[in-house]
Amino acid sequence: MASLTTAFRHCSLLRKLGSKKKFLLVNVLVVVLNAGLGILVNIAAFTNTSFRRHHYLTFPIDAGNVSLSTSPLGAGGVLPSAYGVMDSSGNYTTYAFVWPAQEWDVVTAESRVCLATQASVEHLFWVAWQAETWTGPMSVSIFVPGSDYAVAAAMVSYLRRCFPSVQERVSFHLVHTRTRPPRSSPHLEMLHLTCEEPEDSNNVLLSLRDKNEPRERRYPQNLMRNIARRACPCEYSITVDVDMLTPPYMADNLTGFLSGVRSGEPCWKCAFVVPVYELHNTVTYPPEDKMELLRLVLKGLARRFHLKVYVKNQGNSHLEKWEIEPRETDSGHYNILYNITTYQEFWEPIMVLPYTAPLFDERFIGYGFTRSSQVYEMHCRGFQFHVLDKAFLTHRDFQTTSNYPPTRLAQIEINKVRYQMFKRELHASLGLSPPSPLKGPPLRQQLLAHKSRSHHTTRISSPRKLPPADQSKTKEDH
Repeated sequence: MASLTTAFRHCSLLRKLGSKKKFLLVNVLVVVLNAGLGILVNIAAFTNTSFRRHHYLTFPIDAGNVSLSTSPLGAGGVLPSAYGVMDSSGNYTTYAFVWPAQEWDVVTAESRVCLATQASVEHLFWVAWQAETWTGPMSVSIFVPGSDYAVAAAMVSYLRRCFPSVQERVSFHLVHTRTRPPRSSPHLEMLHLTCEEPEDSNNVLLSLRDKNEPRERRYPQNLMRNIARRACPCEYSITVDVDMLTPPYMADNLTGFLSGVRSGEPCWKCAFVVPVYELHNTVTYPPEDKMELLRLVLKGLARRFHLKVYVKNQGNSHLEKWEIEPRETDSGHYNILYNITTYQEFWEPIMVLPYTAPLFDERFIGYGFTRSSQVYEMHCRGFQFHVLDKAFLTHRDFQTTSNYPPTRLAQIEINKVRYQMFKRELHASLGLSPPSPLKGPPLRQQLLAHKSRSHHTTRISSPRKLPPADQSKTKEDH
């Protein structure tokens, strides 16, 4: 109305002046001014900085940066020990939902399956890639002894600021050794990070560690897996290593598949096996579906996980049956391709499990028997194993034993003793006859012999390469 009034005033003035040219010129100017004002008003109304992704972040690194949701952080951002829960061994303290997902109640209500994983602070960047393809709820436990807590707090803040999917759907929990409670960083400073390179940003944030603090060598994998899994309220969960990536739509497809299972006769002793493959380091992007993965297998760019490290890892999954051309019909839906009627000890499949499935045995610390002990218990308790078609996981880089640290071999030997004790206790509780002792040379001797062999690796040229994987930090057993 104000614009029209102004226009009429100009018209009256121009009539008095008796100039048609000036009248037209002024009207054109009024129209242009109105259009410009309209554009500015619309920009102001519809622009919201909360929806714009900041490609660069510059902020002081301290635990206060993570206060995007309710958490038990005390004054100064240090996690108070009063909120911790001690594990059964008395060696570790755990904290659930330190940084809960903002939409946790919604995403867990809409999904039948929750992804559980665990990580040291060096590998938290993988959470960004996981959340990019896994659209369901994610439960992540982080190992934070001493100043590692400062790295975790800063990295979680980074992930939640840069990736809305992490802030909305990922809940974080913490674990630390009882004698090394969380500490803030002695190097509070302004850091410049880019949202486009989470791995590089993760490496920058590792500088927040206290360099005079010894690194914790005993990594409680099974305790952390259980913390993440227990925090999942869904009927089913899939526990993966943080660097095992799902293909797109896997969460939705699993929810659809499990809803179909629920409509029939419920099977609370059914385990749904998801094949795992490792990718050559020249593969730039993980495959999006089974057909694309099979093409990589045929080209020698993908192979069964740990095929050259420990063939029993995926051996009992009989993936030669899975490596067939996908069905043309219902290509977007998951189904059971075949059942596994055999059992081979030390088998370590990744499985979608009901909440009734056994947890991981927490006596296993470090490397060795951490997954295979759970599968052994499930076998003894009569679980059925079914391999899903079209579902799979991929791991970056071909795995070898060449970079195994000496501590890894020592941990495997210690866990071998624990494994035999575990089997005896399990057999006694189930009323089974005592298990046979493990045969063959010590695993340390087997692995050292395996490392000494020279392996021929096919050279494959490619114009693009992923950064080299850190093979010394793989989370599998053997």
